[in-house]
Amino acid sequence: MPPPYELHKKKMVKFVSLNYKHVFSFEYLYERLHEWLIDEGYMTTSDDKWIEKLYLERVSGNGAKQIWVWWRTDKMWPGGFIKYYFDIDFHVLGLTSAEIVHEGNKVKTDKGECEVFVTAYMEIDPSKGWDTNILLKNEYLRNFFLNRIYKAKIEEAEDNLIKDTSRLLGAVKQYFQLESFIPEYAEKPF
Repeated sequence: MPPPYELHKKKMVKFVSLNYKHVFSFEYLYERLHEWLIDEGYMTTSDDKWIEKLYLERVSGNGAKQIWVWWRTDKMWPGGFIKYYFDIDFHVLGLTSAEIVHEGNKVKTDKGECEVFVTAYMEIDPSKGWDTNILLKNEYLRNFFLNRIYKAKIEEAEDNLIKDTSRLLGAVKQYFQLESFIPEYAEKPF
């Protein structure tokens, strides 16, 4: 039986998805989630790493767009022993321009279907510091430390990642004005 926690292997902690079909601004959603990642420390404003791994846009004959966007980002848990990873995928179908009246003003926006997929992973000892420790090279001692001594810290880190994932989904739901069970911000909706 393999141990519950292993070094240097990404463990999927949570997968969530959301589907929304209505009028929305894809550009604003894109910017809002980018800001959320900055606020939560998954990237910085002066970050030289580019989290967008794919941007694919197809335009059909009637002008409707299909868009795929893949974001890959990460951050170290305080203490440097555990690393969080987020895979955020957007899939937009039938995106067309639309005009709506909002508070008495005409506003240009988009209309279509948007799917957001978020997968959260965590990795223990991504810097491979335990591989250089003479005591922790022993497989039995390593498993003892991981599954007995550090188990509470690892479970706490896993819970924090689950909360981050839920809060990210809450931010998306707040943007789409969907019911959310975790309030993201006390401000008025977008």
